[in-house]
Amino acid sequence: MAVGTFPGERASLGHKLTSSISSVTSTFTQQPLSRPTNLYRPLFGEVIPLCELYSIANVVVFPSSSQSSALQNPSQPYSQHNGIGSTGFRSAPPSPFIEALQTIGLGSPSWSASAISVFTIVLPTTNGYVTRSDFLQLRLQDFPYKILRTHEPLRPLQKYSATCPAPGPVTSEHDLATLVESAAGVVQWEDLPTSVSFVDLEIYRTRLTEELRDRLHNAPWLSSTPIPRQRVALIRGRPNITAGGPVYRAAKALGLDLVIVDEEGHWLQADTEENKMHREAFLVTDMTEDAGVVDRIIQSIVSYPLPIHGVFTLSDNFFVAVAQVAEALGLPTSPVAAFETSVDKYRSRLLQNVPGQTARVHNVRELESLLASGGNQQAEFIPKFPLIVKPTKGWSSECVSKVNNLADLATAVQKATSRHGSAAVIEPFFDGPEMDVNFVLLDGEILFSEIADEPPCDADSSAATVHSTFSPEALTLPSALPAQEQDIAKSTLRDILVNLGFCTGVFHVEARMVSSTFEYRKQDGVIDLVLKHAKSLPESGAECKLIEINARPPGYRVTVPTRHTYGVDYFAAHMLAAAGDKNRLRLTTRPYSHVLGDNTNDSKRGAQYWSRLVYIPAPAAGTVQWPSKLAPCEELKRRRPDLADKIVLGVDYCVPGDKVNLYTDGARTYVAHLLVVNRESRRDVIKLGEEVQKAFTIDIDGSISSKTEISDGETDVDPDVEGCE
Repeated sequence: MAVGTFPGERASLGHKLTSSISSVTSTFTQQPLSRPTNLYRPLFGEVIPLCELYSIANVVVFPSSSQSSALQNPSQPYSQHNGIGSTGFRSAPPSPFIEALQTIGLGSPSWSASAISVFTIVLPTTNGYVTRSDFLQLRLQDFPYKILRTHEPLRPLQKYSATCPAPGPVTSEHDLATLVESAAGVVQWEDLPTSVSFVDLEIYRTRLTEELRDRLHNAPWLSSTPIPRQRVALIRGRPNITAGGPVYRAAKALGLDLVIVDEEGHWLQADTEENKMHREAFLVTDMTEDAGVVDRIIQSIVSYPLPIHGVFTLSDNFFVAVAQVAEALGLPTSPVAAFETSVDKYRSRLLQNVPGQTARVHNVRELESLLASGGNQQAEFIPKFPLIVKPTKGWSSECVSKVNNLADLATAVQKATSRHGSAAVIEPFFDGPEMDVNFVLLDGEILFSEIADEPPCDADSSAATVHSTFSPEALTLPSALPAQEQDIAKSTLRDILVNLGFCTGVFHVEARMVSSTFEYRKQDGVIDLVLKHAKSLPESGAECKLIEINARPPGYRVTVPTRHTYGVDYFAAHMLAAAGDKNRLRLTTRPYSHVLGDNTNDSKRGAQYWSRLVYIPAPAAGTVQWPSKLAPCEELKRRRPDLADKIVLGVDYCVPGDKVNLYTDGARTYVAHLLVVNRESRRDVIKLGEEVQKAFTIDIDGSISSKTEISDGETDVDPDVEGCE
């Protein structure tokens, strides 16, 4: 068996293997581990200085064999050197190393005595305090080689004392056992068959080490200073465990005690053992959005007998209230005025105002009056088509319209003002690639930022009408825009945030790149961003135009793919910012060190693969059925095993009996999302996403009234929360 290759392998791999194979051959034949003579499985262990932050010990456990004959011909399969011994694990006395593994739940007696087992022991090189307990789980997610089990014994905030073994072969099983006992983590990889040659085995070990280096070398597990235990309050709990799970698990891993402030009857209110796993306490509070809601939240918090060090929310229409609560209690927050601007799409549009092309109206009559004035109101507003009409308060592209003529303007205003009792903002349509630009800021410094490309939607079409939607169909990470244009976007939007007062926290910003040198065009069978033809290149330079600011992480269905792709957890960063834990905020926002494609392009640094988030819209209105009794995402993977290993995430929003409409408040209703990945190319991941979208099936029987609809989120929370009511 040949060990699979990684794309973009280092040029020096051949040289490394030549010396490594020579070294391992010498070690096996000349430096056997000291162990009981009746131990039936030979071992090889080696300590490797991975980087400044970590050393690792890779341990290979072979089937029963004679050590001296095992490497007579390294190019042959292991099984051709000698027969697998008949002595089974149960009949042989355990070694100190294997006993240490079994103590922590690894290397159970069920592992095959006729396979090669591989373990990696992770050893931080310095003493420190644990920043989060699930660090390895986060950094090793979607590892190219299958992980059987991971042991992470460290508790959040605890002090860890480093063990610093000398680099090179480990010649004592007692020493290996000691490393297991003092490790910050141990990984058991999927067993290798004995048909693998020693050359391929060494290739495997080399690639394993390089991949670990890309994931760990810039990511500290430990803080050099003690971390005080803190408590944060989440204002408005998540609607279900699917949307809330990543938040609650992150809080637990960080050692943050989580208190929920929400209405009577919330699913986390009951003091069950299961709910206690997710939160410390639930404070029943009247969350009616009126003038007294801030005082009621404050009263709940100050009445709690334990100190609360930060407050945060993921619900758009509570941003201002929570900032007011934080200010009143002296807790970390951005200015209330900044939130007031960000939640008002008219005021945020004025941050990049186009004179005469932006207006706000509360109803159609006010629109008619504005137009009849001949441009003598609101800075001489004169509509220039196409333009956008949307609610000043809203989310998820609800009731957003692209208007191409004066006749449709009233229709669009009526639609926008009917949602949330909001006024309508009329603004220019910025033609160019749309993107999500996400930031983690600390005192104005960009700790982490990424750009995801949103392909054209229905409303981007030249044939779009006022009824076409801006509902997204997919999201591709990382961006294909040229590095210079990505820098323009990040610089422009960061300056807007900081000038507004948003200096620390997580921010999800939507924008378009006007006069980009790239456009969406079909090429080689795939629609993607490609360089414009010479005659179409813009004369003016690219310019980033703000669409909206969300002073929170992206919604669940975008935040989790970023965690998979880059290894950065926005929910964790959001809570640390709320608690004022600047040290851990800096430490926990380090992306991977992988480089995709051209290794000179820093804009693609940090992503472990290309990924495509695929949204599945409801194909019809009706009642959801599961004919196979499997959830649609799981059914797809069973039916299409060729796609299953490329789908790293699949979330169904509906269960049998749920009712769906095609649209929810003017936006497409989604029934699921899936994240597909590819390590070879962006083109391949887009094709894969299209294939998954075509192959996904859900049965909807059509028996539904026109007034019944299902949403993929609460009406007062961020647009990307999943779950069906």
